[in-house]
Amino acid sequence: MIELHDGSSMVRAARLAFVGLGALGGLVTAACSGGGEAAPEIALEQGLTADSLSARVQQFAPVTLTFDSADLDAGQKTVLKKLVQASDVLDSIFRLQVWRENLAYGQRLAAATGPGMDAAREYYAIMYGPWDLLESDAPFLNVGPEPKGAGFYPEDLTRDAFDAWLAQHPGDSTAFTSYYTVIRRTPSGGLEAVPYSQFYHDRLARAAGLLREASDAAQNPSLKKFLRLRAESFTSDDYFDSEVAWVELTGNTIAPTIGPYEVYEDRMFGYKTSFETFIGVKDSAASAQLAGLVSHLKYLEEHLPEPDAYRNLDRDFSSPISVVTEVYAAGEAGPGIKTLAFNLPNDPRVRKEHGSKKVLLQNVSQAKFDKVLKPIAKLVLDSAQAAEVGFKPYFTRILMHELSHGLGPDYVHGQKGLTVNKALKDRYSAIEEAKADAVGTHNLAELVQQGVYDQEFLRQVYISHLGDLVRCVRFGATEAHGKGCMTQFNFLREQGAIAYDSAKGVFSVDFQKMPQAMSALAGRYLTLEATGDYDGAGQFLDQYGKVPPELKAALARLRQVPVDIQPTFAVKDMMKGW
Repeated sequence: MIELHDGSSMVRAARLAFVGLGALGGLVTAACSGGGEAAPEIALEQGLTADSLSARVQQFAPVTLTFDSADLDAGQKTVLKKLVQASDVLDSIFRLQVWRENLAYGQRLAAATGPGMDAAREYYAIMYGPWDLLESDAPFLNVGPEPKGAGFYPEDLTRDAFDAWLAQHPGDSTAFTSYYTVIRRTPSGGLEAVPYSQFYHDRLARAAGLLREASDAAQNPSLKKFLRLRAESFTSDDYFDSEVAWVELTGNTIAPTIGPYEVYEDRMFGYKTSFETFIGVKDSAASAQLAGLVSHLKYLEEHLPEPDAYRNLDRDFSSPISVVTEVYAAGEAGPGIKTLAFNLPNDPRVRKEHGSKKVLLQNVSQAKFDKVLKPIAKLVLDSAQAAEVGFKPYFTRILMHELSHGLGPDYVHGQKGLTVNKALKDRYSAIEEAKADAVGTHNLAELVQQGVYDQEFLRQVYISHLGDLVRCVRFGATEAHGKGCMTQFNFLREQGAIAYDSAKGVFSVDFQKMPQAMSALAGRYLTLEATGDYDGAGQFLDQYGKVPPELKAALARLRQVPVDIQPTFAVKDMMKGW
């Protein structure tokens, strides 16, 4: 269930979130502050005012996410409580992964006075730092540019210097490019890779302890096993067994996703994973309704718009689907744009041998549809088509997006062991997100040919996808989904699949041209991945990643429409009585 409240509740929620950040900051001030020099006074970035920053806060519609806990027994409530507590610990790690000074700076900001500081605290809580994800990571406080390597690399380290170090020390390559290491300077000025389990030792040890307590309280055997193995992963940096256990969760009501997963935050290379958590309550009936799509995955792989040699048929096509009510989210799931659904794990070894799992956040999707997508469609789409936008086609396309993450190449063709992620580096996330969009929409057309859906449903899918592209490009040019959506929009416009009425300033789908254009687009992304074409990916993103004048004009009409939602989680108050 979703409850929507006015903007004042959002401000209170943001302030509460920030209070928590300040408390965590006290744990790391000594470790993160250099000492000696006085820190510069905190102020808004030049050109910003308190009013303009408050307007940015209002871009996020407040939503309270609650759920029915009546069917949870005492043991399940204990599991849920321990998972939320562990999530908060990992949330503090993620803030350090965004910026090593993040928690210490947050403490200072909590006590700062002066013009705009209230708005700054609210927006800092939303963005998990002083850089605006919707404004190409531009600072809104006087901290300077965001480090491309986030908190994973020394701030003064360049890509060339990193590559030069590995050229001189090839034995460091595996550790330096690992998903689970932080790169830091040695006392002599060199570089070293430190495993997460060491760099974040105290926090990971605490999170592991909480997961063990949750495991002790769990009655479901598969959940008990996953929580125990994931606790071990936190202290060993070996996630394979716990990833398999996560995929194999079955019969569980509490649905946790907790660990280091995505590489979005590492804009230097896209090597380093960030910690995040999604804690949900599973909707078994809704999950069962969508599970039938899994039986079509092998057929869809066989009919991807790419050469036969690139198709990845030697994989496990099992793919559990979980529709959940999101109860809590933290870490990388927290800042800026909120996740609708996800497909994990990302480890190609697990996906090859055990498949992957798709998790759809039903209440989050409904909130975004109601508060963001429908108002956008009304303002920028042809009125007749906007009237056809419906939640079921929208939600099904989200699922197909996630299923399509598990299709296509995991490794570069002809280069054994080289993953697509490692080949495309910092360009991987935008290409992969756009691939899942285009392939997913192409796949729904394939399923129409198989009689799974009808042409009217596909028509509504295309319309909702067009509206969703406009929604998505508002995320900003540096956000992976936003950049990927921009390339899709421009390619489809170029092919004539998206029409523009200059007199009315609205867009519409050309249903005759869309299927072929979508297949061609999907083929472009798939080929870039299969060939590991780093330069080609860059050229594609540059060519199609710019906002055209007609879209810029349409976006200007959306100033009163929220860019996204900002959840408050009712579970925090509910836990007090458990």
